[in-house]
Amino acid sequence: MATNGTEDMLPEVGLLEAVWRYRWSSLLIIILSGLLAAEATFLVLNKAEAVARFAVTDPRSTTFLRQGVSSDSSYIAYTAQRAVFAESEKVLTRTQEILKAEHSYTIDLETLRDSVQAAPGSSGGIIEVQTTAKTDQVAANIANSVVQAYQELTATAAEVEQAKLVKSIKTTQSQVRASLKSAPEGSALANSLSEVLAQLQLKESDAQIDLATYSNGTRFVDQANPERITPSKLPKNIAIGLALGALIAIVIAFLRATNPIARVHRVTTGDGQRKRRRRAAPDEPAPPEPPMADPPPARPSPSPRPIDEDDDGDRTDVYDRDSLLTYRPNGNSGLSRDATGNRSKSSSGGSKSNGSKAYDSENGDEKLDVADPSAEANSP
Repeated sequence: MATNGTEDMLPEVGLLEAVWRYRWSSLLIIILSGLLAAEATFLVLNKAEAVARFAVTDPRSTTFLRQGVSSDSSYIAYTAQRAVFAESEKVLTRTQEILKAEHSYTIDLETLRDSVQAAPGSSGGIIEVQTTAKTDQVAANIANSVVQAYQELTATAAEVEQAKLVKSIKTTQSQVRASLKSAPEGSALANSLSEVLAQLQLKESDAQIDLATYSNGTRFVDQANPERITPSKLPKNIAIGLALGALIAIVIAFLRATNPIARVHRVTTGDGQRKRRRRAAPDEPAPPEPPMADPPPARPSPSPRPIDEDDDGDRTDVYDRDSLLTYRPNGNSGLSRDATGNRSKSSSGGSKSNGSKAYDSENGDEKLDVADPSAEANSP
């Protein structure tokens, strides 16, 4: 673990140095980002789009096909209703038939429903049909076929309504003519029936005009262009993926280079290159431990020496045995210690031994007595 002092001694790492240090991993991240962008383009963003527009006929311009439209707000609501009708099952089924008959293209109903979206435009009375497909041509053909199916079905519905109206008018005309035949000529009843018959003929004429005016329910159509080629999004998306990958690689490299643990490891290993770990040797079984011997018996501690009552206060330390072979005080009387440590009174003059040490009883000085060989010879 690096200490604060070690971290202070570590050099600062620049952005370019960090990227260069981890250049191979950074390059791998950039390449993977570009490949992911290309794959997303092929799998998700590979659909072409086409848009067809048409203007809805205002029902207020007709006499008998108004369909409840009497104001601008009701006309906006009518446009929204026609947009829903443009992506209804009836229109899409007719679109399938047109695509198969005119373009030799087969598509199931659910797929067609997912690829078609109709909605009112920003301007009043405009409906936009937006389609998606694998190619621009197929998308444009689907959009144009939807508009064509809408026109056919709308025209058919208008013809049905007009036929009902004309049939009602003709039925009324037949009844009026029958009554007119039975009425006296020149009478008020005959004149009244003649006026009713003229009005019915006028309504029939207006119904024919309304049908021609309303026609297929569209004022104009802006078809999608099948020859239009949408530029491929692959180069753009790959460039975006590479840019994002470069940004991610720079951030990761800088974080790795400025990591305190990684920096201390690089300082301790010199050039910071990765070193291959040595394979650990298999563990060998440890030799059996010898049985522990019994501890030796403890020696008994020596009993304290009893205090001699005759030691009248003389607490003398124990001296060296060689230096205390003879002890003689200066004077006629005194106490002497022999080699065994017993006290005895010595006579005046005392006896001398070779190499013995004498101590002054008064001064406590140590004196060395030299043995006299003549004295030892004359002694009995």
